[in-house]
Amino acid sequence: MKNLWFYHNLTFYYTLFLCISLSCSLTGQTPKATFVKQNGIQNDIPKSLERKFRRDAARLALRLEAQKEDLRYLNVGIPQPTIEMVYNLLTQVYSGDETAKSIAKCNVHTFPNPSIDQLVIIYEKDIDWAAPLRDGISETENATLNDLLDEYELVIEKHVPWNDTEDALTIRSKAPLNMAALASEFEEIEGIVDIDLGVPKVAGNDIALNRFQDGWEIQYILKFGSFTNGKGKQHVWKYQALDDGTIQFIEESGSPIPTWMRCHTAGDLLVFRG
Repeated sequence: MKNLWFYHNLTFYYTLFLCISLSCSLTGQTPKATFVKQNGIQNDIPKSLERKFRRDAARLALRLEAQKEDLRYLNVGIPQPTIEMVYNLLTQVYSGDETAKSIAKCNVHTFPNPSIDQLVIIYEKDIDWAAPLRDGISETENATLNDLLDEYELVIEKHVPWNDTEDALTIRSKAPLNMAALASEFEEIEGIVDIDLGVPKVAGNDIALNRFQDGWEIQYILKFGSFTNGKGKQHVWKYQALDDGTIQFIEESGSPIPTWMRCHTAGDLLVFRG
């Protein structure tokens, strides 16, 4: 009985520690973050979808960080407690609602802004430290650049000609990072002319996360049609994840979804059949 008492108390204090850690890491201008209750219903999530949810969580966590300050002046690392909190929200919605499973068929995930996994470094093609790159070897002779690659577990994915006087180096990270802050560190290196974070210029699907008094509002935004000529459309599913662990489907709105998109949900009246 004594061991059982000790186990229950240890579990309680560990859970309390996690909650306090989250609150402390997200004080200031960042909205309050809380865990959604775990009830063991996340096992039905395919591995491929789990990876996408983790990327979504990292990007949404970084957006929350951006509410504090410009991303260029924040840490390169994204706070892991915030990532886990958002991941729990996304997986709870998916596991507890059939409509959310249908939304996943439409590949509705975060729009790739901000960048969390790659950047393109544009540099003077004749700079000394790029000699190995000119020889087709994915290495550099710049100590600062190499140290950054090692510190943040970055890889040189490819290097290509950019124009007559400049080449481009694509850097990819193994784990999600604040690439805007990382770009600021690369900009100090001699010979680097510009850095492209690779944010698309066109519109795309997205997930929006906003804090309200009793929890979080999650919007899944499906975009289709041509936004370049002003004829783009969108369809939105809205959920609320309350602090007590309750997940509520709020509404479905927007333009009817074309049948070819294969993400028909319970809201059949909103699905375009013509």
